[in-house]
Amino acid sequence: MNVKQQKTSYYLYIDESGDVGDYLDKNNQIIKGSSKFFTLAGIIVSKDEKRKMECETNKMIDEYFNKGLLDKNFKLHYHPLRMKLSPYDQLSDEMRKHLADNVFHIIKKSDCALLSVSINLERHCKKYYIPANPQAYAMLIMLERFQDFLEEHDGEGRAIYERFNKKTRKKVERTMTGLREVLRLRHYKAPNNIRGHVVNGDPKIHPILQLTDFFAYATWIKITNPQKTFRWKSIKHKYFQLNAGWYRAGNVEI
Repeated sequence: MNVKQQKTSYYLYIDESGDVGDYLDKNNQIIKGSSKFFTLAGIIVSKDEKRKMECETNKMIDEYFNKGLLDKNFKLHYHPLRMKLSPYDQLSDEMRKHLADNVFHIIKKSDCALLSVSINLERHCKKYYIPANPQAYAMLIMLERFQDFLEEHDGEGRAIYERFNKKTRKKVERTMTGLREVLRLRHYKAPNNIRGHVVNGDPKIHPILQLTDFFAYATWIKITNPQKTFRWKSIKHKYFQLNAGWYRAGNVEI
């Protein structure tokens, strides 16, 4: 009797950097305070590696902060660390740098794979009469790449996205349904190995989302300012299908 081999479980932790709104107004003028780029970034880990990375992330927080003095909702975020905002203002410049070093070191040494999708919102707005929601567009591409990964590794997966509440999910999934129909004849890939809806993630419950925040910001900075690529370059070798072509690459820039 043939026993069906159980597929390996993988998790895709997703976060974003930049704006999801329009970059240009109806008069084709830049909206004040808006970002030219939107980046969606994801870290793929197996069930076993997930536990290790969660433990290392929580341990790192304990090493740098007195938890008794932290807000109960505290989670690591790269932007406030760079801006020396509370509670990072309690750390010296050297300690803040070491903290960032340690975050990227965890990503670099772990058995994980990276995905990212960055969209030039100015170009996106000008190219289409009614531009698709960039968050939905980026999500569709990311899930297709995750599906590629799962097929290659004979796995099944779940996707967890920070701040992806029911209202946002409904809006994004509705747009994704329309995009699938448009792209079906070109390169659409059905997410057959991805189980259920994208889950609304809480960085306190899913600590790897805190690492994903650093990765997303480093990727966004890299495309926003090509002079600031050090962090991204330090982990680019972890990408799934780095620079593998338009319909294959895990690092997508549109």
